[in-house]
Amino acid sequence: MGAPGAKAVKVAIVGAGLTGLLTAHGLRKAGFDVVLFDQESSLEMRKRDWPLLLHWALDTFFRLVSDSVRDKFPDALCNRYLDYENPESCSMLCANGMTGEMLFKSAVPGMRRVSRQRLRRVLAAELTIQWGKTLQNIDVDGHDGPVTLSFSDGAKFSADFVLGTDGASSKVRERLFVGAKEAQVQPSGFMCATAIVRHNDAAKVQPVLDSHPTATIFMGTDSVGGCSVMHADNPDDISTWAITWIKIWRRSKLPDPPAKNGAEALAWIKETTTGLAEPFQSQVQWTTSGDDVFIDEMRVWVSKPWDTLKGRVTLAGDAAHAQLVYRGQGYQNAILDADNFIKALISVRDEGANREGAIKAYSDEAAERGAAAVSQSLKEADMSMDLESAMKMIMAKKGHAK
Repeated sequence: MGAPGAKAVKVAIVGAGLTGLLTAHGLRKAGFDVVLFDQESSLEMRKRDWPLLLHWALDTFFRLVSDSVRDKFPDALCNRYLDYENPESCSMLCANGMTGEMLFKSAVPGMRRVSRQRLRRVLAAELTIQWGKTLQNIDVDGHDGPVTLSFSDGAKFSADFVLGTDGASSKVRERLFVGAKEAQVQPSGFMCATAIVRHNDAAKVQPVLDSHPTATIFMGTDSVGGCSVMHADNPDDISTWAITWIKIWRRSKLPDPPAKNGAEALAWIKETTTGLAEPFQSQVQWTTSGDDVFIDEMRVWVSKPWDTLKGRVTLAGDAAHAQLVYRGQGYQNAILDADNFIKALISVRDEGANREGAIKAYSDEAAERGAAAVSQSLKEADMSMDLESAMKMIMAKKGHAK
């Protein structure tokens, strides 16, 4: 916790997404002074929600957060009534996209499935976050001086360390490369459509539950689809439950959609989604213009070592390794980033470790691990589009393991 009477080490986190929020909790527990900055005007500005898996890094997640966050964690679960002691609930059914026949079950031991938005609310409740802060520059004052953040509103903030957790298109990352091109996120070649649907009809919700208690993924065709419970608020009335579906396809296979969200995007998805297995096909067709529908191309950044500005600035989460959704590895790696970063700072503060060496070691490990994870996610996406290669995926052989 630092020497008695010593000045608290100040850490600025740029980006109040799940990675930044979790890291802030871990830093606070370890006795650091933490402030978060985010360019959005409020927590609720990011409207898009989707399910997120926590599995091999779940124990680390709980170790980093406070007891009160742990107590509120069930509020973030997609389906808090799911029996996670049942091994079937800790798996995902992968089926033939045309026939619906089972291809394999992907094991996800110890998993919990959460709403990204709801988990963000749980994590944000106890933290100091300055909203509406768009980063413009990062300056380091000499070798031992503070690092100063400059924002578009003219505000400045000085800290001992800065962590960039500002997502796939990280502005912090751009500052850590001499050429901005190296830091730029790249199109993956895979499009993704997601929807959250409230049918208000138990007969339309039940087929999703009957298919698999957690989630069913349909693959082996020109697209991958999936459907599952997004929000289960009333255990006595499943008609009130929200269902989510996702569709992924190669961008080269279809013309670009006319819109990224709303009624026009939904009409295009319905028109281009035909003949697929149930219950996925019906879930798409039953979606209405009042439901939340989004389409975009998934983006990646294949990690490479970055400058840490004399051990003062580094990256975590999607800012360090923006990858595709396959096997739910993205947030697991982000949780590991958070834990490793905190350990690096503790080693500098409490154990006399060299600041520049400790932060470089953290950053190099995150970059190497991230590069492998990003490349693996792209390979899994490619293999999922063909029935024969789908059976050779890591998801089929190892499940969602680390």
